[in-house]
Amino acid sequence: MFRNVRPLLVLLAALLIGAPALAQTVRIGFAPPVYDTLDYFGQFAAGFQEELTRRGVDFEFIARASTAEANVQQQLDIVEDLITLGVDYIIVGPIDYFAIVPALQAANEAGVPIIVINHLAVHPEESGVDVLAYSGYFHEEGGEVTARWALENLLSPGDQVGLMFAEPGNQISEQRVGTAKDIWVEAGIEIAFEHYAYWEQARAFDATERLVLAHPDIKAIYAGNSAMAMGTAVALDGMGRSDIAVFGYGAVPPELDMIWEGLIKGAIFRDSQSSGRYIAEAIDNHLNGRPVEKQYPLDMLMVASREDILTKVPVGALELMENWPEIEAELAKRDN
Repeated sequence: MFRNVRPLLVLLAALLIGAPALAQTVRIGFAPPVYDTLDYFGQFAAGFQEELTRRGVDFEFIARASTAEANVQQQLDIVEDLITLGVDYIIVGPIDYFAIVPALQAANEAGVPIIVINHLAVHPEESGVDVLAYSGYFHEEGGEVTARWALENLLSPGDQVGLMFAEPGNQISEQRVGTAKDIWVEAGIEIAFEHYAYWEQARAFDATERLVLAHPDIKAIYAGNSAMAMGTAVALDGMGRSDIAVFGYGAVPPELDMIWEGLIKGAIFRDSQSSGRYIAEAIDNHLNGRPVEKQYPLDMLMVASREDILTKVPVGALELMENWPEIEAELAKRDN
């Protein structure tokens, strides 16, 4: 008569620690701002799923992204939909760190553990949200690394630069590009223009030609994400303005290709596959009643040369580059 006591105790223990019972398939919702296999969030998902599989977790992965990276309301709706679907965990990459708070609160009220990625800062207590874990970095740190690298290697007082932000008021954009702007202004660099390209490659491409024609003496353009940097670089290449350096932020494989080819001067690299593995570890720990770290930080590395690509970027990211055959051959020579 006591044969079913142990399974009931296992189920009760899982409920008490706020995690799904181990016998069931764990349903995980993913709400990034954009989702492409080659972007930051696509690479996060690849690392995350690979690590969960390696750990033997039976899971279902449900990914839904906004149709535009600046569409905050749509991301809020997606999180609400995931709650309605009854997922066991929600991973969100906020379009806006504070605007996402209502969705985080809704997940809390529904009892769904929520994880924030692409951010390391814990939401302030007055936000009234309980986030299981954060994985990412401080966006302003990348802006600082970019600005100081440029001052040490390229820019001098009196030089002009252009800036590509996302939409007006976007916190991430302000932290990345605004931080660099403040450092450069203090160092005597002139800001020739500030433009809003809404994180989009096409907008950055379309704006670059007229902005450069209006400010022909600029020495560099800093775009706050990979897409805007690539749009800017393609436009400059078409104009024959290889003398203008482009700085990006993200160093996703297509952007790394442009650095390899000399079309982009440099970009901040964040190992998003590692972030995915960290969060897989966090969920596995939570499922099994083990402690979960609150923050899983990523390093912010400036990649500004072929040598940097070969020595700073993991092979998993290099394999996704169009220039991988050449890179593979170069790595093989170094190993011999």
